Amino acid sequence: MKIVIDTWVLVEQYKGNIKAIRLMRKASKDSFEAYVSHLTIAELVNVISRVYGEREARIQYAYLKHSPLVMRPTTEEVAKDAGLLKTKYRFSLADAFILSTAVDVGADLLVTGSKKQFEEEWKNVDEIRAVMLDEAIQELGG
Repeated sequence: MKIVIDTWVLVEQYKGNIKAIRLMRKASKDSFEAYVSHLTIAELVNVISRVYGEREARIQYAYLKHSPLVMRPTTEEVAKDAGLLKTKYRFSLADAFILSTAVDVGADLLVTGSKKQFEEEWKNVDEIRAVMLDEAIQELGG
């Protein structure tokens, strides 16, 4: 199984959310292939830096580099599709890149955030199956 992880999950892991930690542990046990977009890296570093400082952001980036996540570079095709997806769904450009990356890798799931975020941004996506963290944990046997 292939999954793409949204930035929200990584921020929650940093903040100690047990479900996000559990998902990352399952990824490290090779239960599934887990991908992140390069835009996810930028978002994570930005959020951690703004809230917790640059030093913490650099530490989290180093952790991410050594994690089991596959960091997926942005291609011209992914960028083009992200632009079209942003127009279609009217969400952030970063989320459009994350969705485009999920489609590009042929992910089975895109794992994303809170109920509010899911309802506002992801529930109507039809290119791929987007699920909240709770649902992903259940589905992945967790």
